[in-house]
Amino acid sequence: MRWISISPLKSRQQTADSRQGISLFLYAIYCLLSTACILSSSPTPSLGLTERDEQYLKELDQALTHIKESYYGTIDMESLVDLTLQSVLDSLDKDSKVVKGGPPSLDFVRGLEEETSITEASLATAEIAYVKIGFFGRRTGAHFQKALESLGCGSATPTDVPRVKGILLDLRDNPGGHLQSALEVLRHFVPPGKTLLIEKTRGGEKTYLSEGVGARCSVPLPIVILINGSTASSAEIVAAALRYHCGARVVGEKSKGKGTIQEVIPLGTRTLILTVGEYLLPDGSSLRDKGVLPDLEVKVHEEQLQSALSLIFGVH
Repeated sequence: MRWISISPLKSRQQTADSRQGISLFLYAIYCLLSTACILSSSPTPSLGLTERDEQYLKELDQALTHIKESYYGTIDMESLVDLTLQSVLDSLDKDSKVVKGGPPSLDFVRGLEEETSITEASLATAEIAYVKIGFFGRRTGAHFQKALESLGCGSATPTDVPRVKGILLDLRDNPGGHLQSALEVLRHFVPPGKTLLIEKTRGGEKTYLSEGVGARCSVPLPIVILINGSTASSAEIVAAALRYHCGARVVGEKSKGKGTIQEVIPLGTRTLILTVGEYLLPDGSSLRDKGVLPDLEVKVHEEQLQSALSLIFGVH
């Protein structure tokens, strides 16, 4: 029998190699497990992505690009690396969000698909016109003008229609909507050339002026406006501008304070609703998170209308 002699040094070297091999093997398993965990919790790219993973990463990349270019707010972009889409959204303001599918406009998000925006136009009393605007749709301006004329308080009111002595404008539960329609409503009251609002984005400021129909308010009547905690966006702008320029009185509860400008950005299977600016009131103050404070606070819904009627007669 032939013996093979193994020196102690060589034996120790083989043992070290063996241990190293085991360590490398365990490390490889660790890497595989780590990769699986990353894919399930964050958008870090790796090999073997499914089609769904690739779509997700593509949409996340698009979202990050738009946020970097247009988001109106302070955010550390480096901190958004390797986060999930939801984590990115959690870093933004409360009005920015992602919805499934690809809505063609904010109408879908706000639930403003219907065009019956003037939900009621009647005489609250023989002398007071009552108009409730549920939201500002594409044709609210034209519908509002017809409502004023039918109630005897428009610029083109027929001579055989008795003129009222005051207007009660109900903007409770109005979520806003199309800004242009809100401006068309204001033109009936605010003289031309007056500042209605200021749009502020990362690109600068844009001032919207009234295109009033005459040298003075075309409807020079006492105005009382009803608002509550669900009065938002364009509805808040209308209430604030009428108070600032026409001395309108506001009754009810503090409005929502949603003075943000949002952009709809299709990502693919999702749509990003991103805050890209804010609206400032005619005096330069911000609506954001502050809202419109009523001149007369009335919290009970059933009592708000009667309080408004009493106030409008007091104004008149």
